[in-house]
Amino acid sequence: MLKIFVYNTPGTGWDVPCVSPYVSKTVYYLKMAGIPFETERQDLMKLAEDAPYAKLPYIVDTDGTKVADSTEIIKYLKGAYGDSLDADADARELADMHAWNRMLDEHLYWAAVIEPRWDDDANFDIYRPFLVGMDEVPDEVNAILDQFRTAIQDEHVGQGLGRMAADAVYERARQDIEAISNFLGDRPFFMGDKPRSIDANMTSLLKHIMYVPFKFPTKDLALGTKNLVDYTHRVDSQFGLNELSKKAA
Repeated sequence: MLKIFVYNTPGTGWDVPCVSPYVSKTVYYLKMAGIPFETERQDLMKLAEDAPYAKLPYIVDTDGTKVADSTEIIKYLKGAYGDSLDADADARELADMHAWNRMLDEHLYWAAVIEPRWDDDANFDIYRPFLVGMDEVPDEVNAILDQFRTAIQDEHVGQGLGRMAADAVYERARQDIEAISNFLGDRPFFMGDKPRSIDANMTSLLKHIMYVPFKFPTKDLALGTKNLVDYTHRVDSQFGLNELSKKAA
């Protein structure tokens, strides 16, 4: 059976299958597309050796094919297993989904996941045990996490948003959340009446903003936006995504 490698099991306070939005996105796509899979916890000490890009997600298909990066994985899965979600989408819809995916992956992720989790000291202290799957994190592991945090923060600076004050970053995130809510409106799925692959990414990132144990303005805004809350619950219910979270807890 196809395997997807995950960081760890989030545990109490999380409503997602993994601490990584990109892993959760891929797991949700597999579930929504009806592709059988199993999860396997990645040994973080061997991440650079095992993972093609030294990060998760990556999958190993039944024939041994290894594919990394959530966008490339979904592209591979469409080719290998059929495109059950997007096959009848027209060129305009595909273009819209492409643009929204880029916004989620290259902007909102940095503003509403990296900023609160990695740059905020109080939130990072909450994050530490979840990253390594330990209730009590030993000093030597904390030292490794501090190095990892510095590397992520350097990436954040390189991306651009990490150069800004937190308030400015959260203002950018607010604009994204409002745009998502306005585009969604009262439609059942993000692109309309039918579920599409974009719903895996959108649901993952929204849940990684709303249903995680951190304090930050974007979380409050999203939780107070009714159509976004209803949307995540609707996608959860239709595709059994909450069951994935329960298994991971």
